[in-house]
Amino acid sequence: MDWDQHYLDEHTPWDKGEAAPPLLEWLSVHPGKIQGRVLVPGAGRGHDAAAIVAETEAREAVAIDISSTALKLAKELYCDDRLRFAREDLFDLPEDELGSYDWIWEHTCFCAIDPGLREDYVAAVHSALSPGGHLLAVFYLDPYDDEHQPGGGPPHGSSLEEIEKRFVSSGKFKILESYVPEKSYSGREELEQVVLLKQIPG
Repeated sequence: MDWDQHYLDEHTPWDKGEAAPPLLEWLSVHPGKIQGRVLVPGAGRGHDAAAIVAETEAREAVAIDISSTALKLAKELYCDDRLRFAREDLFDLPEDELGSYDWIWEHTCFCAIDPGLREDYVAAVHSALSPGGHLLAVFYLDPYDDEHQPGGGPPHGSSLEEIEKRFVSSGKFKILESYVPEKSYSGREELEQVVLLKQIPG
């Protein structure tokens, strides 16, 4: 998938022009919970990262993407001293970034990558977090419709069983919270799962 070309062609149906409703819902219920450094992989035009610095006490939110065009657009939209945009690959973070994040916000990165990379994804977010850090995620469990079918993504669907297997059975995380969000983008109602996970050092 050539993500940069999608942004150049202005073909970004996943970008709704605003922060993810499940994120805003979680932040409203947990004021002051997110602090320290936050990593936002696959940040696109930065809506979620901007919401995090606006609504939390995070010291810094680092929004990364492999699309330079997406990041250029993000910088035109958002400017905050606590918000940094960087062209980086989650699977190849700089050495000094490893173990440096207190929180990671996951939204549409997990479903966008090839499912064959999901084990690598779990290892990547685990290594990016500081010991006992948190991964807050909204997983798009069922993205399939007339346009998207299983095996033909992205987006690629998932299941609670797979999330349990990959994150918990691996010994890398434990689940603290899991629920269907009350608020979602139009068309995603009842198709997403918010999961809060805590990193297990090791």
